[in-house]
Amino acid sequence: MGMRIVGTLALALLVPALAVAQITPAAGGSPRPATEVTTAMLEQAAKIGMAALKPGVSVSDRNIALSDTGAYNVTVAFVTRPATTVPSGRVLSHDKITEIYYVVRGSGTAMTGTMVDAKAERGSTTIGPGASSASPIANPRAIKLGPGEMQIIPPGVAHVWSEIADGGIDYITIRVDPERVTALSK
Repeated sequence: MGMRIVGTLALALLVPALAVAQITPAAGGSPRPATEVTTAMLEQAAKIGMAALKPGVSVSDRNIALSDTGAYNVTVAFVTRPATTVPSGRVLSHDKITEIYYVVRGSGTAMTGTMVDAKAERGSTTIGPGASSASPIANPRAIKLGPGEMQIIPPGVAHVWSEIADGGIDYITIRVDPERVTALSK
């Protein structure tokens, strides 16, 4: 499936998921402008992601679009990860940000559950504040995700890729950010 079809399909599937969280502008207020994520933006992000995965690098996570909805920010990130047979990094959870994954290419097993031995993290303007841990997730739930599939990760839920198939994985992440800490990647 071409990047154009995948990008269009991703947005068509993600917009209804975000509509549930929409807040109507206050009386007398005007709606904010729409924010587009184009095929060109996705293709450029995929190139940058692949180029960033040098030996020892486990992720390229770039916020490529940001929408100020008035009540919260929504960012769109393009994430690239290499193949691995072990967890793809530290277990993470986010204090307030909800993440919605949409797999574009490749597959992997996403693990969610309860954080063990959490260490508070200031976070970054990519993922916001939260916690991380090198310990395995307690009460784990594993799900294999591939192209066209999605996962919604609420705030406070520990998550990590426990394995990623040969060829790696690319996915779009929508971040609903009520505290407006995310920013576009440079």
